[in-house]
Amino acid sequence: MKYVSRKLAKLQAYDPGTVSTAIRLDSNESFLSLPETLRESIADRITSVKFNRYPDPIGKSVCKAFGQYYNVDPQNITLGNGSDELIFLLFNTFLQKGDRALLVNPDFSMYPIYCGMAEIDPITLKKNESLTFDPDELISLAKKQHPKMVLFSNPCNPTSQGISAKDVLEIVDNLDCLVVIDEAYMDFWNEAIYQEAPKRKNCIVLKTLSKVGLASVRLGFAIANNQLSIYLRTAKSPYNVNTLTQIVGETVLLESNYLHSATQQICASRDALYNALKPYNGPFMHVFPAHANFVTIQTLYAEKIQKKLRERGISIRCIGQLLRITAGTLKENQILVNTFSSCIKEGL
Repeated sequence: MKYVSRKLAKLQAYDPGTVSTAIRLDSNESFLSLPETLRESIADRITSVKFNRYPDPIGKSVCKAFGQYYNVDPQNITLGNGSDELIFLLFNTFLQKGDRALLVNPDFSMYPIYCGMAEIDPITLKKNESLTFDPDELISLAKKQHPKMVLFSNPCNPTSQGISAKDVLEIVDNLDCLVVIDEAYMDFWNEAIYQEAPKRKNCIVLKTLSKVGLASVRLGFAIANNQLSIYLRTAKSPYNVNTLTQIVGETVLLESNYLHSATQQICASRDALYNALKPYNGPFMHVFPAHANFVTIQTLYAEKIQKKLRERGISIRCIGQLLRITAGTLKENQILVNTFSSCIKEGL
């Protein structure tokens, strides 16, 4: 169509891969629903909402609650309609057509899409056989190619692998460009650098509440120094996060005991799932240690295994030769492992 931008023709729409099955382990959602007491607190607060008024444009209360939970100054926090909106905002705030951005592969599949929409030229560093990368190699490539931004997730979606906080800060401190770290899954690992971001001139860390049980409300946060935060708040839509979402986020963030407990339960489920799948390591399959809320398996038979599981009522994500399996309830994990075993025994 003549009125559609040429840049759109080059892009492929994001496919979440979600299908309707009895057991859904394909979207990295939390298997925990909010407890009734929290639901009641949220409902009570919603009754006093002034629906005729616009939401707080900077989300003062929810940013304060986020800052208390994560020990970050609210002045260094920018609120987003999910971290996806913030990623899109970053490309369009700090880069312009023809600029370069350095990405790694495999990584979150929306990064290249947002890059393309902003008409940014991507430079890609391919990960090694361990599904990670050498920080020195990334630094060297960046110094040769001169990108205006480096962006990667840590831990990574879809690999569940990551690099240490020390290595991340080495990248930040050795590059003269913006370095964005997507720590969407960092609640399940202990290598976070978000508290370091405000101390540095060129670092932004993204976080979300989706992975700890609030995927439906879409709430993300960018953590950066004061000047970068001012730029982001200037460029974003003024009322980008609605009042109901802000209330839900604030209410849950103030319940630190619940969040700690939920995170521990998810990590325990992930570890149990990994330990149950680890015996399938072999010449044709590799089960990677997990740092996120899912386990990743690399195999030439990824599509066949996904199809067999789907036929038996279990959804997992297939990305090339990678299978991404979200940690579920104890029962869901047991059914998944038993069915996975049956599929392998049947032959691929």
